[in-house]
Amino acid sequence: MLSFLDSEVLSAQQCEAWSWEAVVVKSSVFARSGSSAELSCSYSTHASQGFTLEWRYAAPGTSAIQAERVMYYNGHLYWVNSWEGRVALVQNPPVSGVASMKIFSVQPPDAGLYICDVTNPNDWSGSGQGLINLTVLVPPSVPVCQLSGSTYVGNDVTLMCASSQGVPAPIYSWSRGKDAAPLPPNSMVEDQRTGSLMLTNLSAAFAGTYTCRASNDLGEAACSISVKVAHGGTAAVVGGVLMGIFLFALLIAAAVAYLLCYRKRARQRTDKNEMRRMNVDPAEWRKSSKGPLLSGHSDDHPSLRVSHFSPLV
Repeated sequence: MLSFLDSEVLSAQQCEAWSWEAVVVKSSVFARSGSSAELSCSYSTHASQGFTLEWRYAAPGTSAIQAERVMYYNGHLYWVNSWEGRVALVQNPPVSGVASMKIFSVQPPDAGLYICDVTNPNDWSGSGQGLINLTVLVPPSVPVCQLSGSTYVGNDVTLMCASSQGVPAPIYSWSRGKDAAPLPPNSMVEDQRTGSLMLTNLSAAFAGTYTCRASNDLGEAACSISVKVAHGGTAAVVGGVLMGIFLFALLIAAAVAYLLCYRKRARQRTDKNEMRRMNVDPAEWRKSSKGPLLSGHSDDHPSLRVSHFSPLV
């Protein structure tokens, strides 16, 4: 069976000569990250006065019209600063039919569309362009494992795994420890494209360590996550009872505080009304309210008299 890389190389060889007739290029080039990549371009015209060669680059998602210049040759060789030292012509000067360019230590940002543009004003039929698509192959980066959902008995949760890098796109596979307890049939639903693993109707048997492996033709990387299953029913009941007790106590405290405040305000209103009715000074009222109103001294209350007559025997 052919791997992804082998099949793409074969496809590239089959369409190697795709281009305008005057310029021949290999339309698809695949290179591993960190290796060198040769962008093959040849032409049939005879380089004469006014002959020029230009290489341009368009990042993925950018149209060829917006491609930026990499190098330019018109008898003298000019490199754009960001490319100088990283790129070289296979034949320099490029005047013998070979306009190929080599990129040293390609990186993922180098992927995209390259245009080889040959112009000969003395031979317009020999002028033309060739388009090359460069794909930089990258092994998967270390994925990140995450868990979505609450791991209570009876619940469903989803384990997620994703690598930030990887060309071609990684394939994800999940596994459990060798000593893990067997699970019920159809209790795990795996998506190798997205890296998700759904665990349905959790029980104690689901507890343990789960490992996700991201792989492509260039390598693999892995991450692990631990799953602990709790008895959510008992915890929910205990939590509900405690919350109910707390709310009830809070309600009682609020009611007692309200009653005390209400009684205090009602007494104050009664005292004020009584003072206004009897035309009594508030200070005297407060003093008299602390002791009995009747006493043996007529000076305090001249309107009250004590009888000096003894009852008849």
